[in-house]
Amino acid sequence: MSFYSPQYSSVLNERVELKAFRAADIAVTYRDTSGANSATHTVVANQLKVDLSSGYDEQIIAGSARFKVGDDTYLDRSGTLYRDVNPTNNSGIQSGIIQYGTGVVELDSWTPGADNSIILESLTTTTDLLPINKVSFRTPIIPIRPQSLTVSVATLDHGQLTLSANENGVIETSHAHGQVNWDNGLVTIYFYLKTQVTPDNQTELEANDWYDPLLKYQENGLTYINVPVWVDASTVRYNAVAYTYLPIDSDLLGLSATRLPIDGRVPIFRIGSIGIVSASKSKTLESAIAGTTHSLDDQRIAWCELEDANGMKVDYDLYSVDYDYGRVTLGGDFVLANLAEPLVVKYRYQDMGLIRDVQINGQVTFTKPLTHNYDAENTIVGSALVINDMQARYTRKFTQQSWTNQWEDAPTGALISANYNDALYPFEVTNKGSIQERWYLQFTGAQTFKCVGEYSGEIATGTTLEDFAPINPVTGVPYFVIKKEGWGAGWSNGNILRFNTIAAMYPIWVIRTVKPSEPTEISDSFQIMLRGDIDRVV
Repeated sequence: MSFYSPQYSSVLNERVELKAFRAADIAVTYRDTSGANSATHTVVANQLKVDLSSGYDEQIIAGSARFKVGDDTYLDRSGTLYRDVNPTNNSGIQSGIIQYGTGVVELDSWTPGADNSIILESLTTTTDLLPINKVSFRTPIIPIRPQSLTVSVATLDHGQLTLSANENGVIETSHAHGQVNWDNGLVTIYFYLKTQVTPDNQTELEANDWYDPLLKYQENGLTYINVPVWVDASTVRYNAVAYTYLPIDSDLLGLSATRLPIDGRVPIFRIGSIGIVSASKSKTLESAIAGTTHSLDDQRIAWCELEDANGMKVDYDLYSVDYDYGRVTLGGDFVLANLAEPLVVKYRYQDMGLIRDVQINGQVTFTKPLTHNYDAENTIVGSALVINDMQARYTRKFTQQSWTNQWEDAPTGALISANYNDALYPFEVTNKGSIQERWYLQFTGAQTFKCVGEYSGEIATGTTLEDFAPINPVTGVPYFVIKKEGWGAGWSNGNILRFNTIAAMYPIWVIRTVKPSEPTEISDSFQIMLRGDIDRVV
């Protein structure tokens, strides 16, 4: 084995002269007394932080942390720290939060001037409790009163969250997003932070175990991802107010309650039905002089009444109303008499439309815009019972030999030859005079008869030699008119002509329910309003 010594290629010889620093003036600052220029600054901290799990990575079990800072003892309650808890009533001062995942404690309340030493008295950790980022549960009692639900959870990294739902049942915060169904008590909450994906945080996001490229989504040209907010499932608590209802007595209600909802409420708005938006207002008249016209604040009104200062209604014959232009005119012979001034006009204007959409929050959408201005304090929205066209008429005309004391709609007993020719001379009925009734004419001779109604009783007598037109005392017009030309021959004592009249009315059940309570009003009343479409004569 051979060894070779290093060889030099060249040697450079250089001479450098080093000189002392020569400056004209050198300024030197020094202090010969230690406290001459000293100063003291007091720093006020608004928050104290400490890591209870420093040195190990384990999840803290909720409610297990107890430590002291100076003379104050802090306890953990579902992620919220309380100090100086009174053992007699279990109340304390809310003083901060604890993060179960990191063990970091953030204190924002403590005793000033106390020792800042920390003594850990109790702490339990685990490695087996898996966190969650979704909560779904159902309340045992339903339905829930809207806006009464409050959910409290403890997160691993963001402290305690206290969540509440709005009137639509929506829970929406930066950390929690959920929905509550007030009717069936179902609650679903997702916990996440909507985070924009940028080149700066891309690597950090991809390093998480939960990361998946499919979780990213686009919004307004930007890329986002929902970062899970981990929650300790054992800390989920909720508080809600639920309704309970007494069973409805069918005998008191007047109908079977089998198909009614448990709360007794029934839907009154449906898609494709008719809805009414109505505003009720009033205006005080400046004077009560006969013949004067008073303009209201609105036009195209639907209903109007005039009352005096004591609420007594003014006779409709004493004034007239121009509904198109919203004007009230006192009659030329108007006198106050026993009425008290000032007179007050109460009126109402409305819009009717077809319902296009109905939301669970009560929002109703019509197929056309409203034509009036409405204020929330004097406006109601209601459904309409559509009656369709109504026309008075008569039906079931027949004859029989004698009255059997049975209101049948078909003849009984032996047939007779006498009859009334309603093909050429039909009964005349009007919407104003006709009522819902079953009638019979019983002959008391060859030409005379009496008229009896099932509910009205005997109302009049007549003869075949004259038109028979019994007067309706309510409206002042005949119930019906039977022409004298329609009578045939062969009538004898006891023969019966039966027929029914159908009124231009619609059967409506009105049921008003008042909850048991202390009376707040001496008297109360309500009105039923009928809306009709008519053909105007041009």
